[in-house]
Amino acid sequence: MIKKLFITAAAAAAVSVPLAGVAWADPPSDPGSNGNGIGQGGLPTKIGNSLSNTVTPNLNPNPGGVGPVTPGSQFSQVAKLPGSTPEAYGSVLTGLFATHTSTNPDFVLQTTPFGPTPPGLVTKAFTPGCSKGRSAVTQPGASTCVP
Repeated sequence: MIKKLFITAAAAAAVSVPLAGVAWADPPSDPGSNGNGIGQGGLPTKIGNSLSNTVTPNLNPNPGGVGPVTPGSQFSQVAKLPGSTPEAYGSVLTGLFATHTSTNPDFVLQTTPFGPTPPGLVTKAFTPGCSKGRSAVTQPGASTCVP
């Protein structure tokens, strides 16, 4: 009985996340809204384009430095590094921003070291909700949202 209850709860949890994502990705029902969605190709395309076109040198890990980049592919790479995942993400971001520059004047990279950074805050920077609530950026003047 407990085993069936656990399996049912796990299945419900597994289904709820994709369904919430689908609901969030729907176009706005209000025609007067600003339509500030992620756009065609979703989050992987926006991340890939930003890594290819917003930062020099190109950070897109795909062959030729172009194409979509899934958040999960990056999470799995960072999770293999020593220490906790938030500490590893903070170290990776600090190292990347120390060796790269922004090609977009509206996107100012943080130059101070990042502290522990949950991966979700990095992904949030590419979403329409990036300017709401907590951010991965801690340096005044640095950008919260990736253009």
